Amino acid sequence: MAKPLLERQVSLIEHMTSAAAIFGGAGGSAPGLEGIDHALLRVEAQFSYAKRMEKITAVLPRTFELLGSSRDAYVRAFVESWPPTTLSRLENACQFHRYLVSCWRREAPDPPCICDVAAFEIACAKVDADPEHQSSDHTTSADRVHRGSIRRCPNVILLRCAYDIRPIFETGSEKAVPMKRETPLVVALPPGADGPQVFEVVPAIFDLLAALDDWTDPQQLAADPQFAKLLAELTSRGLIEVRR
Repeated sequence: MAKPLLERQVSLIEHMTSAAAIFGGAGGSAPGLEGIDHALLRVEAQFSYAKRMEKITAVLPRTFELLGSSRDAYVRAFVESWPPTTLSRLENACQFHRYLVSCWRREAPDPPCICDVAAFEIACAKVDADPEHQSSDHTTSADRVHRGSIRRCPNVILLRCAYDIRPIFETGSEKAVPMKRETPLVVALPPGADGPQVFEVVPAIFDLLAALDDWTDPQQLAADPQFAKLLAELTSRGLIEVRR
């Protein structure tokens, strides 16, 4: 008896996103999809896969360069365990990043700095994605917040890197050798900037920004005039916002 239409559609989607349909090999016979040209199915599956990987590599170009000869193995394993759930370029890249992180928990990353590189590229993509949407998501109880309260800007991401990875991006070469040292980075999109900006800050500033995850009365932090000047400087750089 023929399968109901919805069940056949589910089977078709599962097959089209499977490693067997994309790469060939065992399991590529598409049971339950009799009457459909399997050669055409594979062409469509490979096309969809190529579009998905194009989105991911657009967000993580340096990460893919650093994966080197192991890239194909990572990608195939990713396809087998993380079927697509969205058309979003950023979300697909985040899925691949989460997959890589899960792998690196079991085996040492090679090169070691690739963890920081991938996190940095994801951070840049996130702050550049939709600042207004991030701002609304970041708001909690803004209506009850006193004027003059401060918080870290929603389009600011903090990264505590184990390597100074900036030479990889500044030179445009994956062959750059980053120095191993704790590097507190702030990725932000200040008003008027054409793209994400990156700042290395001292640990004390990093910790301050981390603590300002929600609206805070600055008078509860410190009454020192120098501290007020610091807050004004961070505000002018688009790292802190003030409730008006």
